[in-house]
Amino acid sequence: MSPPVGEPVYAGISLRHHRCDAVVIQGGDVRPLPPVAAGPHAIDELLAAVVRAAPGALEAVTVDISQVLLAAVVQPLPDVPLVMVIRIVPRAASDPALARSPAELVERLIARRFTVAGGHDLLGNELCPLDVTGVVELCRELQAAAITRVAIVGAGSQAQPQHERDVADAVQAALPDARISAASGFGGQGLVAREATVTLDCALAALTDRLLRRCERALARSAPKASLRVARGDGGYSTPAQVRALPVVALGADDALQLRGAAYLKGILDCRILLPRPSGQVAGDVRRGLVVVRSGELAGIGTELVVPTAVLAPDPGPSPEDGELRRVTDVPVVLTDRDAAELACTGAAVSQPTSWLDEVAFIRSAPQLERVRQDAEQRATAIVMANGAAPGSTYIAEVSTVAVPYSPSGMVRVRVRVAGAPDTEAGRAAIREPVSP
Repeated sequence: MSPPVGEPVYAGISLRHHRCDAVVIQGGDVRPLPPVAAGPHAIDELLAAVVRAAPGALEAVTVDISQVLLAAVVQPLPDVPLVMVIRIVPRAASDPALARSPAELVERLIARRFTVAGGHDLLGNELCPLDVTGVVELCRELQAAAITRVAIVGAGSQAQPQHERDVADAVQAALPDARISAASGFGGQGLVAREATVTLDCALAALTDRLLRRCERALARSAPKASLRVARGDGGYSTPAQVRALPVVALGADDALQLRGAAYLKGILDCRILLPRPSGQVAGDVRRGLVVVRSGELAGIGTELVVPTAVLAPDPGPSPEDGELRRVTDVPVVLTDRDAAELACTGAAVSQPTSWLDEVAFIRSAPQLERVRQDAEQRATAIVMANGAAPGSTYIAEVSTVAVPYSPSGMVRVRVRVAGAPDTEAGRAAIREPVSP
């Protein structure tokens, strides 16, 4: 059946190192397009095909660049620059092995690592005064080396970012053209995971900018009135400006979008999706139309990151003895037979603006805990609005407060996830006239 006339048209695009794919969606009608071989004009060709296939004016295009970014650091590509990492900790590692990242992929992106005395604990208490003299000497070395990419990670900066900010300000003053990424912008736990995240964020900035510029130019030629969105690792999307500011949030989007796309094609909001992988079948969950995500290790990276990605687990499949499935779940199980790129494109086209906060707080009473939670919810809501959510459409998709183990009483980890409807005429109309399930 043809979609209703006047229904908005959306497109999802998946960029990969060898090919580019797209789908066009209007109402419940999903139209996969023939893939285009990767090349300098691939995005132009694909967007032109999208416009030809669109049965009406194109409302928005959501592009997934995660596979190109991942391939650039795994292979690696020569256009991914090396990064200078600055650790702010009370003292330098005594063992050279402890000074390195456990992930070889991350370590080979680091040209050199500096250590500056300073840092805080998770309560925000200063562990050591910032070595101002050391910062001055460090800036002189960076100037002499003509550094352009600097990643800064300070102990406890997720609770108290002052030392990180002081170092970042000094580096920026010494190197006005440098790209600086600071770990305090991501939250999360663990110096290793936070350092890996901020290193990747800094290394991928230039490539991300080039990819998005190509998409913007191609979209301006093919469909100048359509808006461009960029898929995130949590299965939602952000504006190009937000992803340029924090490129690492785009990593891992492919997995999450495949789950979201499979659920959409089945018309189910709550389900477990089974995806085939070269190493074996994996399972991921979708709840209320959003992919279940957590901070964790992204396949191919080799270490945990502090940005959210889809939670995928090996699926046991049928028992070899009796052929029965060994799954315990209260939702339908969906085994998809669609192409992975088609699923990712579909998930991108129907994704929502999202945001995520993962922080630690120290509380002394229930009222204080409530204030901390409300503050986190308000900040996450402000972020999702900047990511493209329509005013009045945001909602708290997930919130949790759990005690931090092996820490003083009162330490809690606060996670907040907020989603919203797209800030388009169709999205705003859906808020004014909600559709009954």
